Amino acid sequence: MFIRNCWYVAAWDHEVPSEGFLSRTITGTSLIFWRDAQGEVIALEDRCCHRGAKLSKGRQEDGGNCVRCMYHGLVFDRTGRCVGAPAQSRIPPQARVRAYPVVQQHRWTWIWMGEPEKADPSLIPDTRWLDHSEWRSLPGYLHYDVNYLLIADTH
Repeated sequence: MFIRNCWYVAAWDHEVPSEGFLSRTITGTSLIFWRDAQGEVIALEDRCCHRGAKLSKGRQEDGGNCVRCMYHGLVFDRTGRCVGAPAQSRIPPQARVRAYPVVQQHRWTWIWMGEPEKADPSLIPDTRWLDHSEWRSLPGYLHYDVNYLLIADTH
């Protein structure tokens, strides 16, 4: 059970590529991240709606605005809507994958896993020291092989 209507740090800014994809699992959901031609981050569910193939095994198209599933060739735009299918002119409106609100702020890529209409960027915690000139910050991770409750003790 996860809290959905909140912002999660999905990646460091340098981890989301302009060519290729970044795959992550957040709140038990497989996600795909990439950048369009303008450098904006896009996040979709990493699962084609047709046969469940991983979109992260596909390729970017239309200047990074779309991703093509390599299993049967469906093309999804940045909103998750299927906009192309080989040898098919009519695309069913339910052919889509879930898109997620994403914000790039202070070297972190944030994702909202809940109801999109509740995704308010002003709720993102202030982490301005990550890219402030008077602070030193190094990107990275600490991996703990323990239950999350043992990582921080509070009194």
